[in-house]
Amino acid sequence: MQWTSRVLTGQQLDAFWRDGFLIVEDLVDPDLINRMAQQADLIASGKASNIPDTFINLEKQFDATGGAGYEDRTTAVRKMYQLARHDQVLNEHACSVSVVDIIADLLRTDDLKLYNDQLFMKPAFHGAAQDWHQDSQAWHNMFPMDLVTAWTAIDEATIENGCLWMATGSHRWGMVPKQVKAEIEALFDEDWPTAPIELRPGSVSFHHSLTYHTSSPNRTANRRRGYATHYMRARTWYDEEIRARPDLLPFVSIRGREFSGCV
Repeated sequence: MQWTSRVLTGQQLDAFWRDGFLIVEDLVDPDLINRMAQQADLIASGKASNIPDTFINLEKQFDATGGAGYEDRTTAVRKMYQLARHDQVLNEHACSVSVVDIIADLLRTDDLKLYNDQLFMKPAFHGAAQDWHQDSQAWHNMFPMDLVTAWTAIDEATIENGCLWMATGSHRWGMVPKQVKAEIEALFDEDWPTAPIELRPGSVSFHHSLTYHTSSPNRTANRRRGYATHYMRARTWYDEEIRARPDLLPFVSIRGREFSGCV
C-alpha cells in the first residue's frame, strides 16, 4: 500500500532507515512534559495508588533496603514500566498525535499498538549505566523485528548525566547472536561510529528495535528522566513457543484496526 508521509520529510525518513534513529526536537508540549515530570516523581515515591509497586525497580544498590534511608524514594528508583496502562497522564503522552503520527510515518501504517513503556529515572550521582543492547534481544518473539521506540526527554539529557548513545546503522545487521555479541560491541567507537543522543526536555529520539544503544552512568548533580514508549504494527505476530520478556498480553491498541492472529 502506498503511504503518504504525514509529518516527516523524506530526508528524515531516509535518516531513520540509514542510521536506525531519528531526533525530533521540541516535539512534546512543555505543559505535558511538566505534568509527566510531576507524575514520574509521584509514582517513584510510592504514593501513586494506581501503579503497583511491582512495576517500580530500584537502583541495584538499594534493592536490599527498598530505598530505606532516603527521605525521597525517587532518588533510589531506576525505572518504572507498564505505566500507560494505568496512568492517565502517561497514557495521554503515549497516545499523543504528535508522537503517534511519527510512528505511523516510520512504520507506514495507522494500525498501531503499544508494546510496552518504561520511565527511566537515572537519579543524580548514582544513576546506573545500561550495557549495549538491542531491544529485540528482549522482545525476540515479536515478528517482524521492527518495533520503534519513542524516547522522550523529561529532563535535559547530556553526555555527562547519562544520555543514550546509538551505534549508527546497527539495525541493518539484524539480531546479533549471543556468541558474537562481545566481539561486535568491541568494535564500537574505534571501528564503528556511535552517536550521543543529547536532548532538551520535550525532544524525542526514535530508534529501531534492532539498533544497538547504551547509556552511561550519571555522575552529575542533575537527574536524567526519560520516558520510552515502544510501538509496533497491529499486524505484528508473536511466536507463543518463544519465551521473552516482558509478557504483556493483551497489547494496547493505539490507533487503527486490529487483526486476527496478530498482536
